[in-house]
Amino acid sequence: MKRGSQHGTSIISMRPVRRFAPLAATLLLCALALRGDSRPALLPQLKPGQSFLYEAHGRLARNVKTESRVSSMRGPQELQSDLSSQIRLSIQDVQPGKPGPMIAAQTDILPAAGPSNDSTSSPIPKLSFHILPNGQLANLNGLDALSPEQRLLWQFWMARFAFGWTLPQNGMKLGEKWKLEEPELGDSLIAGLVWDRETTYARDDQCPIFPDQTCAVLLTQSTLKQKSSTKDSTPEEYRRKSLKTFGTARGANQAICYISLQTGLVLRANEDLQQTMDVTVAKTDGSNGVHYTIDASSHLETLLVIQPSAPPPH
Repeated sequence: MKRGSQHGTSIISMRPVRRFAPLAATLLLCALALRGDSRPALLPQLKPGQSFLYEAHGRLARNVKTESRVSSMRGPQELQSDLSSQIRLSIQDVQPGKPGPMIAAQTDILPAAGPSNDSTSSPIPKLSFHILPNGQLANLNGLDALSPEQRLLWQFWMARFAFGWTLPQNGMKLGEKWKLEEPELGDSLIAGLVWDRETTYARDDQCPIFPDQTCAVLLTQSTLKQKSSTKDSTPEEYRRKSLKTFGTARGANQAICYISLQTGLVLRANEDLQQTMDVTVAKTDGSNGVHYTIDASSHLETLLVIQPSAPPPH
């Protein structure tokens, strides 16, 4: 079973994800094919020179209660925010490989209303990356230049666009369920967090945005579970700093994804996430403890607004 991430930046911490699981290459691997047993592979085909335009929207809320005698300690902050942007993907190169091709691509993070003609406006953030034949995301440049909100939208978009890589390689049939367990990749105060995910190929339906196409509709239910001890849940990063954390974290995620049976492209996807954390951070000797109670929620959505352009003629 191959595993991959459907989860981006943690809405509890809003810190950038530093690692990417192999699923981040879904969009860049191989053509949609209908098997003899009616199992659509749900993977798109891409060519150098193609470009795509997606919209991404989000609504975030994070409530934090802090109990501490250490006034200088800075932890997770309150947050209420509406997010919106456009993400333009450009396929630069596709090279044959096994089990998939080598891909070079770039994404531009645009304002929600599209690029501005004002020469004094801020530069457009760009992220470049390679997709290796094994599906690993490599040579990623530009992520650290994004704001936390831009990172969240980009990572959500990438995971949704790459959704098919989490599915069986021989395709799925109507009514089939697919289960996997994958680690929480966000920088959390609690170690040993994993997502139990179950994806169901629920139905075929008219595609949103492009009603002349038929979409596979996939529903994913996820539960966040804690494998670390509630008495010592310290991530390695905190242990190296002579800190100890202990507490609990829980979460639930519901997602729906529309994938075109004609093109294999994700045309629309959204997810609703709820997370809670009750955790104390202290020195290893137990002094200077800070207790956090965090409740966070988000609604995120992405949709393809412009069909992929044809590559330029040779």
